[in-house]
Amino acid sequence: MTYAASMSQEPHRIEILTADAGPDLLAAARALLGEYRGHAQVAAGPGFGMARLEREIAELPASQLGPGRGLLIAWLGDLPAGCVAFRPLPEVLPERATELKRLWVREAARGRGVAEALVAGVIAEARALGHDAVYLDTEPERMPAAMRLYRRLGFVDCPLYRPSDVGVAAYRLSLTA
Repeated sequence: MTYAASMSQEPHRIEILTADAGPDLLAAARALLGEYRGHAQVAAGPGFGMARLEREIAELPASQLGPGRGLLIAWLGDLPAGCVAFRPLPEVLPERATELKRLWVREAARGRGVAEALVAGVIAEARALGHDAVYLDTEPERMPAAMRLYRRLGFVDCPLYRPSDVGVAAYRLSLTA
């Protein structure tokens, strides 16, 4: 499935594709998730466990495919610019919900609408699934630009929906209003 988002202030078209759409997208997904892993390890410091993410990268595309889950890749012109994963949250919430995970935009593509297009893609997927909300967790102190984006899109604070590290906060976007 293809999503296209055109940001009026952006001279280049941002195209959002699912990572299962071919070998080039799979290679881009591996590279982008590897960059995300490197950023998360540096930011979190030594000893931060990345075993789950390592498995996800190694098992692509299977790790990101299945009912209610996927990995979206943003292309800015001819270059992969970012990615975001999503999955259902039936085991931890009483409502039908999607979790937004692993949002990453390459530094050269930041400030050009890529993150917003990726989040919009997840929201569209969640709506297509008939979900009531999109949830995410993040570290607000470390990611102020992401927090501004989430707030602008309507995400609000909510209780943590699973155990998390210190400094992590959870956010929810209602899709039913």
